[in-house]
Amino acid sequence: MRKGLVIRGVTTTRVALVAIMLLAAYLRLGNLELTEFKLDEAHVCSRAAEFLASGRPPLVGIGSSVGAANPPLFTYLMAIPVSLSRNPAVIAGFMALLNLGAVLGCYLLARKHFGEKVGLIATLLFAVSPWAVFYSRKIWAQDLLPPFIGLFFAAIFSTIVKRKPRQLILVLLWLACLIQLHLSALALIPLVVLLLLVFKARINLVPLLVGLLVFALIFAPYIYYDATHGWTNLRTFIEASRGPGTFDLKSAQYAAQIIAGRGYHALAGASFERFLAEIVDFTWLNAIETWLFLGGAAYLAWQVLRGWQRGRKDGVSDETARFTILLAWLLLPVLFYVRHTTPVYPHYFILLYPGQFIIIGIFVTRVLDWPSSLADSLKPSPLVRLLAVRVVPVSLVALIIGLALWQVHLTEAFYNFVDRNDTTGGHGLPVKYHLQAAESLKRLAEGAQVLILSEGDVPAWHETPAVFDFLLQPEMSPRFINYQEALVFPCADALYLLAPGDTPAVSVLDEYAQELTNERISIRGGPDAFRFYRFDAESLIPIKASLADGDTPVALDNGVEVLGYDVSGEVSPGGTLRLALYWTVGTVPEANYHFFNHLTDDEGQRWGQKDGPGYPAGQWREGDVVVSWFDISIAPDAPPGEYWVLTGMYTYPEGVRASVLDERGQPVSDALRLGPIEVGRGSFPL
Repeated sequence: MRKGLVIRGVTTTRVALVAIMLLAAYLRLGNLELTEFKLDEAHVCSRAAEFLASGRPPLVGIGSSVGAANPPLFTYLMAIPVSLSRNPAVIAGFMALLNLGAVLGCYLLARKHFGEKVGLIATLLFAVSPWAVFYSRKIWAQDLLPPFIGLFFAAIFSTIVKRKPRQLILVLLWLACLIQLHLSALALIPLVVLLLLVFKARINLVPLLVGLLVFALIFAPYIYYDATHGWTNLRTFIEASRGPGTFDLKSAQYAAQIIAGRGYHALAGASFERFLAEIVDFTWLNAIETWLFLGGAAYLAWQVLRGWQRGRKDGVSDETARFTILLAWLLLPVLFYVRHTTPVYPHYFILLYPGQFIIIGIFVTRVLDWPSSLADSLKPSPLVRLLAVRVVPVSLVALIIGLALWQVHLTEAFYNFVDRNDTTGGHGLPVKYHLQAAESLKRLAEGAQVLILSEGDVPAWHETPAVFDFLLQPEMSPRFINYQEALVFPCADALYLLAPGDTPAVSVLDEYAQELTNERISIRGGPDAFRFYRFDAESLIPIKASLADGDTPVALDNGVEVLGYDVSGEVSPGGTLRLALYWTVGTVPEANYHFFNHLTDDEGQRWGQKDGPGYPAGQWREGDVVVSWFDISIAPDAPPGEYWVLTGMYTYPEGVRASVLDERGQPVSDALRLGPIEVGRGSFPL
């Protein structure tokens, strides 16, 4: 059987496949420094690094969107690239390489069961699909579904079509791995059950039992963890499943959306209109591919129906079995999410890759063959025959190639756009800027304390701390400060990294530290930048003196000493008073403390309040000088006049107040009285 025109021993099919794979590699492995690296990505990489450092395999992964912990397989897989590099671009490259294997797997699977033409068409469309490319190079567990999906369905086809019963063990092995990677793969359980029932004559009991045992062994660590932790994950799943159910067709919408480039502009976030204006407007090709898919799905359903009707007499053919598996691959995950108790997202349907493209390949191949078949049976005029045999197929092939070129353009245009424009609400900040900042910190630190000022101060919960905690470990352990709430001056030389964003810390840093202006890292060439400041520990004594402003500092019995305060903002009824407290840490307490700030009148009536940690006690170090900001909302009906702020600290969550000490160290009260502050006079400068 010929497999294409032979050119010096190389078939055109092989040349086409190599070209497709090179194109897939270019799209997936190019510009990896532009990939996003956010909270979830940082968390899983940190867990992989912890696994490598401790040698203790984790029993669970990071948390899922429903609140339960994911299984740990993705953490184990991420330990491979993390062992080589902490550069997220390298780790994303590992993801891309595995997904490049999924593209090749698409060709092998489609060619083996549906023919050479189907394999090439499906592989080309999978290689260039903008959504498939996006989902192939992001450090997400669900982005590793396609390689395992290919192995899973290869085993299913071998079990049912090739009648190799032992392959059923691999079916259940790969199913367990898929569910371990992402819980959306639970939708494949009904698919397996249905196929086992429909083709029970082709299933042997022993491989089924062995496969179930393998499945159970893979989940044993996860189940053990849950059993020893009060079945917290199981209870979370049960609670989520009992929520009010929603019936809709979002699953079908998302399954179709991620085939072509439909909705791809949403990744441009706030700048999507600018992105649409920049690209060549061939968005109508998205609809063409969607219609090809729908036509293929209809053709597939018709073939399955016909095949099973014929199978009543002569038994179900292998071709019908193939089409049935492919149709079940498409329909069962979609139907599984028609009713849902938690939100459904497009990435849940990554597990359909590359099935949609194989369906399109089958349909296009049949369309290419129909004109020739009709011409042979109807014996039309030479002109009509020429149109049927040549013009129609060539036009369809040109359409497929044009579609592929459009999608390559769309992906290329998007990643160029990401590097130049704000994509808030869509694609995250390209990781190259975090990498540049991390490298600068390592180069500039020179033994100084490293303090990172950003939104949030806990790597477990906040994005920027999580990202830099991974990038900087194990060389340095930075301190993270929420720059909306506090600024810390340590009693040692310090290097600050100020992340982009609005913060009152800028004016204080400009006054007491030196900005390294030559080290600024401009974000996308705009005004936002990562900025670096150097602080000299010898400046701490004059800073304390200036903050005290001539007053004697007031000590609390928890080791804190209040140096002074100032106010700004709209100090009027309904406005917001910003209180800045300046304090220092004498000794680090064992308890956790919060500040309270009550705006009261002369009679003690409260007209506003703001509590908060100021700076989490778990991060205090002896000798720290801290500036904490509290925005106190003033009651709209507060009468104009003089007010006071009662400030103090209490243990959290117990609520036991710290005592204010006099000059002899004796407790005199549980609050400081700051003021007076005149409400109704207008605004202080922020």
